Order: sequence, then structure tokens, then C-alpha cells
Amino acid sequence: MKTFLNIVNERDNFPYSGVEGCGEPVLDNDGLWRFYLPDDPRPHGYIKSSVVEAMPWTPDFHLNHQSTPKRVRLVAANATAANEAISCVLQTARERNLFKCLDGWRDEEYRILGARSEIKVERAGAGILGIITNGVHMTLYTRLKESGDMRIWVPTRSMTTKAYPGMLDSSVAGGVPIGVEPFACLVKEAAEEASLSEDLTRRSAKSVGVVSEFCAKDDGQLEPSIKYVYDMELEEGLEPRPGDTEVQEFRLMTVDEVKQSVLDGLYKPMSAMVIVDFLIRHGVLNVGNEKDYVEIVARTHRLLPFPTSPN
Repeated sequence: MKTFLNIVNERDNFPYSGVEGCGEPVLDNDGLWRFYLPDDPRPHGYIKSSVVEAMPWTPDFHLNHQSTPKRVRLVAANATAANEAISCVLQTARERNLFKCLDGWRDEEYRILGARSEIKVERAGAGILGIITNGVHMTLYTRLKESGDMRIWVPTRSMTTKAYPGMLDSSVAGGVPIGVEPFACLVKEAAEEASLSEDLTRRSAKSVGVVSEFCAKDDGQLEPSIKYVYDMELEEGLEPRPGDTEVQEFRLMTVDEVKQSVLDGLYKPMSAMVIVDFLIRHGVLNVGNEKDYVEIVARTHRLLPFPTSPN
């Protein structure tokens, strides 16, 4: 049977430089290209060599094969030009069917966290350039009046959803597009996915931190990820309802049922990290009952190798 550390290893599988034992290394960190933005000495992404070779780069991107490590630098006079250059190269790659992940093009853009101007990337292409993605995740729970026991509201993803159909998920979740603050995104997603009113979310949602990990996918995508995490306690009798086609149903599950569902691999991988963090914060997983407690806590709050602020 899998352990919670096994579940964490499956999602946070990018090797830690110079650290042994943190999951099985899936690639050579030193062999990755670094992605740089204009007038910024800090790398903002890692790119696999196979992706660099296949990408239809334009003259806006300078490839340095001689540097150690090798570098791809975007050269542009301003943020508008930078955004046009990134959009152009990803659109061309999409038209040529070079990367399967671009089949999921959403016309939704992430801001590149840490960039010194508003530089953005299409959500479906972020993993190609190894850019940090960011989203909001909220766990809804209820305490039974009679016993005080906690129950967690768990949605099942619709079978018609392209990504992870039929799997369990965070109660509310969504990517944060450019120009939208995380909490505003949460309010919108809570209404769309769980039919929760704006007033209720603004009053009751509690910001409780972030979860971060770095996932290397089999298709060549590299996904460093930050999720802004929220909790909301719902009164007994108040139930979330699917508000769009992405959610099939909500179930009120016991803590033990949720734990077993995580261990059985029934959760969407990135959401499994969030629910593990929830179980730790609420004392369900603790140093007394989880032998890998310290590593799990650290690995769900990984320090990423790219800037998250412009300074």
C-alpha cells in the first residue's frame, strides 16, 4: 500500500539539487536549459533539451549553446513585445502540433511570477517553458453538531472533463489568470464550481498559506507550482452544489475516507498535495502517527528555484 510520502513523491518529483532520497530523480537538473526574460539576470524557467530542439524559435529568442548551463533569453524592448514573442512561438508550435499539451489551449494566460513587468504565458504552454503556475484551492468542511466530528466536502470531477475525469478534487480550485488577484479568483471559482455566494465566500473563506511543488511530466513539461490555499467551514445543513459541468457531484466524506482515497490514488495529483496539507494543518497527520511527517511538511512547501517577486 502507498504511503503519504509516496503520494507526495509522485507529484513533487523534480530532483532536489544535492539532496538524496527525495523521490526518484526523473531527469538531470544540470542538463536543463534556463529561460530568461529581458533585462533580468534571474532564470524564470527550466526547459528540457528535447523541447528546445523542437520549438520553432523566432529571432526574439537568443539561444546560447556555449554557456553552462545553456540559456534561452527572450529579447524584447518592452512587456508588449515580450508577450507578442511568447504568444507567437507557442501559437506556431500549436499549429504544427509539436506538443500535445497545447491541444488544451485555453486562451487563458498566467502572469509570470517574479517578472519585473507584466509578462504572460498561455496556460497550456507554461509547462513547456518551465514557468511557475499558480492557482487557488479551497477545502470545504463541516463539523457535525452532535459529535463535533469533521467531514470534508469532496467533489468528483465530471467524466466529460478533459483533465483527470472522474477523479476526486479540491472542493474549489482554479488557475489564477493575469490581472486577477487570488482571492477574487477564489470567489469566482467558488460560485462557479460549488454554487457558493460571493458574500459567503468573502465572509467565511480563510487564507491558510500556500502549497508548492515541482512536477516533471512524462510529456516534457516541467511544472513548478504555487497554490494559494483556503479553508471554509460550512454550517451543518449548508451544502455545496455543482455550478458548472466540471463537477459531477459533492460528497460529505469522513476524514478516514479522505485519507484512504488519497492513498488509493483517487485524487487529482495536485489536489492530493492540498488535502495532505489540510490533514497536517488540522492535526490529522502529525508527528505521532506519520513517520515521514517532517519530509511531507517540507515537500508540500517546496522552495522553488525561480523568483516569485520582482525584487
